[in-house]
Amino acid sequence: MKILHICKMDSPGAGGAALRLHLGLKSIGLESKVLVLDCTSSDSGVVQFKQHNNIFNSLRNKVCNKAISSETNAYRKTRPKGLDLFTDDRTIYNVSNHPLVKEADIINLHWIAQIIDYNEFFSSIANKPVIWTLHDRNPITGGCHVPGECTKYQTGCGSCPQLGSNDPNDLSRRIFMRKEKAYKGCNISIVAASKHLADCVKKSLLFKNFQIYNIPHGLSTSIFKKRDKYYSRDLLRLPRDKTLILFGAYYLSKNKGFKYLLETLKLLKNKIDSSTTALVTFGPEQDTDRFSKDVRFPIYQLGYIHDKALLSSVYSSCDVLVVPSLEEAFGQTCLESMACETPPIGFNTGGIPDMINPHKTGLLAELKDTQDLTDKMEYMITHPKERQEMGENARKLVEKEYTLQTQAKRYLKLYEKILKT
Repeated sequence: MKILHICKMDSPGAGGAALRLHLGLKSIGLESKVLVLDCTSSDSGVVQFKQHNNIFNSLRNKVCNKAISSETNAYRKTRPKGLDLFTDDRTIYNVSNHPLVKEADIINLHWIAQIIDYNEFFSSIANKPVIWTLHDRNPITGGCHVPGECTKYQTGCGSCPQLGSNDPNDLSRRIFMRKEKAYKGCNISIVAASKHLADCVKKSLLFKNFQIYNIPHGLSTSIFKKRDKYYSRDLLRLPRDKTLILFGAYYLSKNKGFKYLLETLKLLKNKIDSSTTALVTFGPEQDTDRFSKDVRFPIYQLGYIHDKALLSSVYSSCDVLVVPSLEEAFGQTCLESMACETPPIGFNTGGIPDMINPHKTGLLAELKDTQDLTDKMEYMITHPKERQEMGENARKLVEKEYTLQTQAKRYLKLYEKILKT
């Protein structure tokens, strides 16, 4: 069985999840390859796609790029700030003629924006079985990746709030209709990593007639594991004598809920001794001058952590992870933290409640309720014994349900089922 994964990148986020599935499949003896546009992995099974351009293709690419950018740029002034990506269904790349695509028994799609041209790809692969592992809702929308409270993907998009548009035939509607045409007659099965995402797919106009499966992501429990807390703090130059709250996301993204974290920290400073608590962040650098005076907590910025073993030390060095996201298709950061026995606190939304069993493996707060989130943070800070027990339980859950091998075996059963039909 030859399995080909296609993803725009191999790291981080969706790319990292795709790479982990690939490694898990290899670990149980399957022949797996990954085709990406942006390659960082040294794994021999990861292949970077390179377009072979002649004069004709170069001219075509120029025309295509101009068409895509001009349509997108028309909404530059109206599109609200702080939103996640909005991507087109078209691209200059033609991956369907790649030898790995031709020889694959099953194609497993992941985050394909900007690497796959929907019309070209789906019209050329005939009846070859496709498993589509969703990492957000972009495949069922007219361009957005995180729709938030918008449900227009259930009816056909148009008048898109993420474009700031009142036109029912706007770009989102046109993309939606092109996707609908591209999917017709295709042999596609959908995998959603969380129950929430699976429910969204079932309600979607584009995918409601496809088979939908719920298979959570996995990770390497030999890399993501508990490491010595104080050694990790010394390694990262973090204080030994403080309770450390960890946040790891892009703070300018509204969906990551950074503003709710700030409001929570402002409330928290009145309930605990703020001199004994600090905030640790990783990911894109935060503009601490914008909030440090109001929060009054020491802030330690670690920036991007590319090494996974070092990232496990980041989780291990902290006492609690806070995930104030408004929507997570799964919640990879939450899972990584749990594997390192650092219990998470998150809003009761998206894929987070699939992993957090309240007072067993972490704590849940009501969506956008900063007072509730503050209360949960205070509890976690002031109950170290219970916090430790939640961390230990979280690790046990990861070992039972979220290992690479467990994920790979679930996918293998699905691959075998699809190939028999």
